[in-house]
Amino acid sequence: MKKQNDIASIYSLHVEDLFTYGCYLGFERETVKDAIHDVFVKIATNSDNLDNISNIKFYLFRSLKNRLLDIYKSQKEHIELENIDPSRGISFNIEVNVEELMIEEEEQTKIKTEIEQLLGSLTDRQREIIYLRYIQEYDYPQIAELLQISIHGCRKLVSKAILSLKEKYGIFFFLILS
Repeated sequence: MKKQNDIASIYSLHVEDLFTYGCYLGFERETVKDAIHDVFVKIATNSDNLDNISNIKFYLFRSLKNRLLDIYKSQKEHIELENIDPSRGISFNIEVNVEELMIEEEEQTKIKTEIEQLLGSLTDRQREIIYLRYIQEYDYPQIAELLQISIHGCRKLVSKAILSLKEKYGIFFFLILS
């Protein structure tokens, strides 16, 4: 009984972040919900594995991404060959969520638009890594594992994304961050 309560509290604590991450990866809302439930069903059926997990949030993000990739691959098999671009992975689309009361204020709307333009100038992979590093606050080894790249490659990608923003937006970039 205790394990079920643990799983329920883990679900309640992380479901919103998981849903947001799955949507940012470009999947339909219902697909993301299904994938999240698949992850938790798997955890519930193997609840003894919870004791061996050192960072549950990271484990959930990785499990969700893997499940969504499995769904993507299975759907891809049903798409006509001429519509497949093998060089394109799954996209990572991020929208900055600002609480509704703040959106009404003109300055907040302007900042939101400017941040979206900044992030829109990055590649999908750069947006994803910036999201994981600065929104979810993952460290480089965790991001590297999640994205299946080296830690050095991870640092390089973050650096490249920030450099790209500095080159395109100069001082404006630092004003947004402060």
